[in-house]
Amino acid sequence: MRRSKSGRNDNYIKAIYVLAGVIIIESVFLIASCQRKEKPPPGKQPAQVQKKPAPEVKPKPKVPEEEQGKIAIVLDDWGYSLSNIDTLKEIAEPLTLAILPRRAYSAAIAGIAKEIGKEAILHLPLEPQREKKYRLEPDTILLTMTRQEVLKILEADIKNLPGIKGVSNHMGSLATENTPLMKIIFSELKKRKLYFLDSYTGKTVCRDLAGSAGLAYARRQVFLDNKNDAQYIRGQLELLARIARLSGYAIGIGHDRPKTLEVLSGAMKELKKRGFKFVYVSELVK
Repeated sequence: MRRSKSGRNDNYIKAIYVLAGVIIIESVFLIASCQRKEKPPPGKQPAQVQKKPAPEVKPKPKVPEEEQGKIAIVLDDWGYSLSNIDTLKEIAEPLTLAILPRRAYSAAIAGIAKEIGKEAILHLPLEPQREKKYRLEPDTILLTMTRQEVLKILEADIKNLPGIKGVSNHMGSLATENTPLMKIIFSELKKRKLYFLDSYTGKTVCRDLAGSAGLAYARRQVFLDNKNDAQYIRGQLELLARIARLSGYAIGIGHDRPKTLEVLSGAMKELKKRGFKFVYVSELVK
């Protein structure tokens, strides 16, 4: 029995509908399956993209805002003992040692100063005013001496302390007022290329004479240890620091004493942190 043409067309249309339905159903299942795969399993979070950590910024080293001034510390009267040498070696900052000549340990201390990087100068005994009774050092240079006597003592003193950079006066409040005597001394120091540090123990003609002679010269601003007291010495160091801040530099004189070195050992470190620079006297002479 033959099917009619219209019957065959109906069958084709039904087949197309069925096929389209199957495609739609499969598409739905495929989309649902993809969505399930994209979701992380329970209790787990999707992996996050690791970001590179920001580079570590190291703080710059702290530097004093500005150099506060230069300070030279001079310690007088070395030569009689080695008792403070160990404390001296603990102080890393520059120090200038003024050594009395031809005493028991004078030459030894000059050698130690060179070994540990300290500056050595001759602490030349000169005649003081006689208002008070002073015990004079052996071979103190006096106004009554001849030129030859003065130069003989000066030569022996310098020879006793090899490697010195300059000379300062021990006492000498009378001698440093006397132009003829100081001319003799300055002429010899100029020949030997040594500077003169004026301890400034009274009236002095030394600055003008040094300028005329072309001799390198400096003058003390503060005595540090007129009192053998730690608080007093710290106060004098603060005074020295104020002068250095205002003038650009300052020179302080102390002595070969346990208390003085003990205070300096700590105070110099603190002043350095505050921006002060410690130097030898040879760096400040003009």
